[in-house]
Amino acid sequence: MTTPAPAKLIRVACLAATLAILASLLVRPALGSAARAMGPLPACRYDDVLTTPRTYADWSTTLVDTILRVPKGYVPPDLVSTSEAGITGGGKVRAVTIDDLRAVTLAAAAAGNGVGVESAYRSYESQQSVFDSWVKQLGYARAVQVSARPGHSEHQLGVAIDFRSEPGGPPFTGTWATTPTGKWMNENAWKYGFVLSYPKDTIALTCYDYESWHFRYVGRDLAAMIHASGLTQREYLWANFTTTIVPPPLLPTGAPSRTTAPTKAPTPAPTASTVPSPNPSAEAMPSPSATAAPPDRPIPTAVPTPATTGTTPPGDGQLIDGQAPDLAGFLVLGLATALVAGVALAGPRLVSRQRRT
Repeated sequence: MTTPAPAKLIRVACLAATLAILASLLVRPALGSAARAMGPLPACRYDDVLTTPRTYADWSTTLVDTILRVPKGYVPPDLVSTSEAGITGGGKVRAVTIDDLRAVTLAAAAAGNGVGVESAYRSYESQQSVFDSWVKQLGYARAVQVSARPGHSEHQLGVAIDFRSEPGGPPFTGTWATTPTGKWMNENAWKYGFVLSYPKDTIALTCYDYESWHFRYVGRDLAAMIHASGLTQREYLWANFTTTIVPPPLLPTGAPSRTTAPTKAPTPAPTASTVPSPNPSAEAMPSPSATAAPPDRPIPTAVPTPATTGTTPPGDGQLIDGQAPDLAGFLVLGLATALVAGVALAGPRLVSRQRRT
């Protein structure tokens, strides 16, 4: 008895789907630490797409920006005091950072350019407080250019540090990038695994204002590769490690667009005592279409103590938000490829059988 053509079509499509899924699972390990980006680098906009990879083991390659985020419950399990690196200022970082943080601290001091920590790890809740302070001070449209929304901050990863001169105080007063310490860090931090996240004149690529003090630890090998590439960290991680499929922006009818930067920074509103006003003379990074440069700004100091008890965060390699961090995109692509392949393989046979009958 001859198998009906529709049944054969289904069988072939299922076989193709199985092969495509298996292929996607096999390809990922073969890529090792580098993967093909899922399309071109997304333009700056404000969205909430879960990033991949995002397990705790992926601390050096997890990309967070104005689009990509980690879950609210992302709390690194190995946070330790920065004092273990012999650096002043307090705060916590992931333990993997300590050895090179100690090395860069000693090297800077030996060069006569002592550094300290102004801000390190921030929980989701802490970042919410910081961001809300900037919204109250500058308005939402400007706040998203100078501060990360909760879940989108590199500080939540536990590997980002806002450095300062030591002695000398916070980097937000004056043009820190032009100070001996700021210059030394800009020229040498990458040698110790620390990459400047938001360089000057790159807001169209990083989606954030210039921050001469904000460095992210990615390890010496990866930092050297990023430095040699001439790319920003966001560009490099997206092109080589990020496997997230970022959908096009979907805005409801009448919703205000948040895909473009304001043409001019609004005048700061009167601030509360816990949110210092930006220094008018500080270094700045204009938005792509701005003519006047926005000022540097301090991080508000009145933030709540991070909550570290009550829940147990998922560990390295575990699922976060119920998703497998590295395979979801490949499975989707595999299924899509399978459907196309199934139709391509079985279609001609179906047409041929119909002609014979």
